[in-house]
Amino acid sequence: MEVSLVKIEPHLRSVLENLFQYYVYDMSEFMEFTLNDEGQYAFDSSQFDVYWERDDHFPYLIIVGSELAGFALVRRYPSNTSIYDIEQFFVLRKFKGKGVGKKALELVLKSYPGKWQIRVLIENMFALNFWKSAVSNVVGCEYSLSEDIDVDLKMNFFRFKV
Repeated sequence: MEVSLVKIEPHLRSVLENLFQYYVYDMSEFMEFTLNDEGQYAFDSSQFDVYWERDDHFPYLIIVGSELAGFALVRRYPSNTSIYDIEQFFVLRKFKGKGVGKKALELVLKSYPGKWQIRVLIENMFALNFWKSAVSNVVGCEYSLSEDIDVDLKMNFFRFKV
């Protein structure tokens, strides 16, 4: 499978917002998000503004062949800008378990060498297992995994350098 990243230009922002509904749906298992009266997950789309307003935020669509497969939102971590951070990362279910997420992560990391962290909800064991495999695929056992607080949530933190 040919996996590529495409930078999300402002005219493609609506694609990210549409995909984000599926991301919120997946995360509702852990975050108790609820549907609005129109049957959608409401979210504040202004949270994405920073990706086109600042030069330390990097939005990407994940593409398989010519098909949309997900997104990766990369940034410098707000409380320590020397660290790159995956803010959100999403692969459509159709592509899960096929190496798409691992390849997309590899492409992201190659684009931004330096110190990295990836945060994973404590409750999300599927994501934790994915990230263990995906990170070790790139850096071997040269990473740390620990619990820490991110804003107000206890999370697993992967920390490593590429």
